[in-house]
Amino acid sequence: MNREKQKEEYFKSFRYRWLSEKIREYKDYNIQDLSEEIKNILSNVIEEKRIYKLKYLVLFFLNTSIYTKSYKFMLYASDEGLYIDKPLGIRYWIPDFMKKDSFKIREEMMEGIGKYLLSEPEIEEGIRFVLKGYEDIISILWKKALERVFDTDVFEDIPKESIILIGEYMGELKQVNLNTK
Repeated sequence: MNREKQKEEYFKSFRYRWLSEKIREYKDYNIQDLSEEIKNILSNVIEEKRIYKLKYLVLFFLNTSIYTKSYKFMLYASDEGLYIDKPLGIRYWIPDFMKKDSFKIREEMMEGIGKYLLSEPEIEEGIRFVLKGYEDIISILWKKALERVFDTDVFEDIPKESIILIGEYMGELKQVNLNTK
């Protein structure tokens, strides 16, 4: 097996093991900060009397944030022109666990086979590869936070035809179906 293939297999194996542990760990994660960001963006839209224009509420994965190590996700409220028109509101959410986890991933990659296999740039590549897998965890947290927010009476004026999405900015988006009242 050549070195590139060996590195690839190591990253896949590492990511699978790491994310399996994290999914269990973050199952009961406190989503209060994400719920607050959702409330804030929707409150701003409601206050400005633009609620009737709200068509999309989206959580975008920003791949550049993995490279810059800002670990930001963009909450985006818009009318029918999802990317075209001026958004009704934008907020950012930074999961507090991602920066901490990136340090732990680095430490673990430096142990065992990683220290023999990986150069510094390759470790950075491995960290990005693992953190890209957090999209599934973030999707679960997004849905839980939305359900918490939408179960309150505060947002009963939100149009029922509004669509909740999650995915890559300017990429593939998936619709989120909420389990609400």
